[in-house]
Amino acid sequence: MTRNRWTPWDSAPATGGGADPVRVYCLPHAGGSAGAYLAWARSRQAPGLHFVPVELPGRGTRMGEPPLTSLREVVDGVLSVLRERPAGEPFVLFGHSMGAQIAYETTRRLVAEERPLPRALVVSGCRPPGSPAALPLHDGDDERLIKDILELGGTPAEILEHRELLAMLLPVLRTDLTLLNAYMDEVRPTVLPVPVVALGGTDDLLSGAEWVGGWRAVTAGGFRQRVLPGDHFFLHSRVDEVMAEISAAVTDRAGTAG
Repeated sequence: MTRNRWTPWDSAPATGGGADPVRVYCLPHAGGSAGAYLAWARSRQAPGLHFVPVELPGRGTRMGEPPLTSLREVVDGVLSVLRERPAGEPFVLFGHSMGAQIAYETTRRLVAEERPLPRALVVSGCRPPGSPAALPLHDGDDERLIKDILELGGTPAEILEHRELLAMLLPVLRTDLTLLNAYMDEVRPTVLPVPVVALGGTDDLLSGAEWVGGWRAVTAGGFRQRVLPGDHFFLHSRVDEVMAEISAAVTDRAGTAG
């Protein structure tokens, strides 16, 4: 497989024909990088899966590039990654928070373009499309935004104390939140012919348990939901359970896409 700059750690051999491993393309939260999934990519906890972190411009290994300003541009990049897959090779799309909306919109584009669909769409820590935006921008008030981010958990306070680092991270975060909030205002959700697994955290201040079941409305291909202990970034403290849900989505024949 040709190395795509969007997927810096995709080292799995091209299998073709549906043999293991199944690639799971992992899409990050707002302001996040592919590094959030680096431990997953190196993990052997789910031997039938190969986790492929997707790197968006403006962060991580692509820090020198300007961040994208519309969700459509982001999806264009994800589609370019999927075009490099061997024909017939199964895959899964996984997204957390903003990444869940990217994964959903990517699946919609695949449907519209009559291209191969993922075995499943696994969404985590995110309100269903068309819901009210979860995190306000605070009109340029960095201190209030930082306070909101700290309350979500998952971000070491020491990082937020380094002003030089913040000067690089906050513009990317604001760009992501701006495009995400615009998308949530404009999107008109459609029903996918793909199974959906929706995950949430019991103490998630943005997309708690009350939002998880709303994803049922966007699929005609089967739906399963699970709420795990933890805050907005529960997926990193409950990684075994999250990987188990993804594995189940791949192996459950009732949850496969055509």
